[in-house]
Amino acid sequence: MKYKVSFLALTILFLSTLSAQEVKPFVKECTISSGYGYANGVENSKGGSSIFLQMDYQLSQKFSLATEFDNTVYKAPGYYSDLPISPNVQNLYDNYYSLLIKYHLPINSKLRTSLGSGWTFYTRQTEYWDYYKDPTGDRLTYRITSFSDFGIPFLLETSYPVWKNLSAGVRLKCNMNPLEGSTYSAGLGLSIEL
Repeated sequence: MKYKVSFLALTILFLSTLSAQEVKPFVKECTISSGYGYANGVENSKGGSSIFLQMDYQLSQKFSLATEFDNTVYKAPGYYSDLPISPNVQNLYDNYYSLLIKYHLPINSKLRTSLGSGWTFYTRQTEYWDYYKDPTGDRLTYRITSFSDFGIPFLLETSYPVWKNLSAGVRLKCNMNPLEGSTYSAGLGLSIEL
């Protein structure tokens, strides 16, 4: 009888301890982020602007899946050093379409930090001049060229809640492409939790 009472007392104590604990269930959430920043690109380029739009769906407490559109604008030195134009630069416009897997670092604070990588398809447009020399003289023609390629993005971003479902943060992103030149961007963004 003594053992039955002890077992019953331990069971009640164990169950009351469990019920007193706060168990926060994981809730899947969707977040839309957008922001503006600074971008730089291929060798000897002059920085420009970056605009991004990201939709993130959290799969678990540590991982989420995101799609992102990123537009960067910057300038690079011209091909021909003796062109009679000023400034002698190429205007570059890159559009990145990325699929990212993000890992959310387990930090016990309101500041959320995540690392991401994945796959990027991008298009690059270049505005520049073509320079021709022929028997009649020199000729300049303005031309726009474009090409598409794939790259590997690396992303570091932070987010801090500022009001209800609205958060603000900073982000750093590198789009790696050793053959065509990598680009970098850093910016500030706002996100809304849906």
